[in-house]
Amino acid sequence: MPKKSYHRLRVEDRPIIYRMRKSGKSQREIAHFLGFSQSSISKELSRNRGLRGYRPGQTHAKALERQQSKRRRHRVIEGELEALVRERLECKHSPEQISGALRRQGGPAPSRTSISTFIRTDRDRGGTPYRHLHINGKRRYRHKNKAGRHKLPARVDIELRPTIVQRRERYGDWEANLIAGCRSGGYLLSLYERKSRYERLALLQSKDANETAEAIIGALQGYPVHTITYDNGLEFAGHRRVSEALGATGFFCKPYHSWGKGGVENFNGLVRQYFPKGTSFLDVGEPMLAPNEAQLNQPPRKTQCVLSPHNHKKHLAA
Repeated sequence: MPKKSYHRLRVEDRPIIYRMRKSGKSQREIAHFLGFSQSSISKELSRNRGLRGYRPGQTHAKALERQQSKRRRHRVIEGELEALVRERLECKHSPEQISGALRRQGGPAPSRTSISTFIRTDRDRGGTPYRHLHINGKRRYRHKNKAGRHKLPARVDIELRPTIVQRRERYGDWEANLIAGCRSGGYLLSLYERKSRYERLALLQSKDANETAEAIIGALQGYPVHTITYDNGLEFAGHRRVSEALGATGFFCKPYHSWGKGGVENFNGLVRQYFPKGTSFLDVGEPMLAPNEAQLNQPPRKTQCVLSPHNHKKHLAA
């Protein structure tokens, strides 16, 4: 029998189930005969069974009663709560961050699923809060450049990095990366502290190793620095100079293993909310960069018991 174009059992299906069940047919055989999945028949037999077993008339009455008792879910996010959710969305907080922060404050706290549903419904009505999400319907894929790289001087592999760094048990273990602007549009240096999730940004005119080293030293001056984890880009060829200036040790991920410094990679995705691909960083000044850096450190983090990285800043005083 061909599959039905609907998913709900009809009144005439239930006597067939009753007779086939009484004749000893299995749930699989009944499902195949009626054109439903075996799980549908199993649910039907378990949910609508009475004291005297499965009986078609009683079963259909129970199904109708259950269907009619379902009420339309009320709108969870409205009024002051809606205004609060919209305000946090404009600050580029994710649904999970919003839910966690509201729960910590002790007030009404919709789940991240409810917030996501609200965003989706609002978008379908012409709203714009979805544009503030990290991934707003666009996914981008990078193509690996398989060209060989020159060997970095005095490169120390990430395998030699102390295990305490991996456990995030102390402040002062950083990850570094560059974010490219448009063609000839400069770069952003991004720095990420592993324990606190605190993040720093600095502007660069080019990928010159000396300029990159100076920027790292300037950005981390006054912060505790034990280790810095880099990728294998030649812009980090001045890592020994950085280590001497900050009293730190530099380590390098394995080639094409960006997850070795996954924190800063995720941070780069958040930065792109403020500076999308095609941005010329040569037109971005410190007055514009500083408030964006502060805003990036404000959203609460689930891994930090719904506290923001900004709450850890007092522990980052060298």
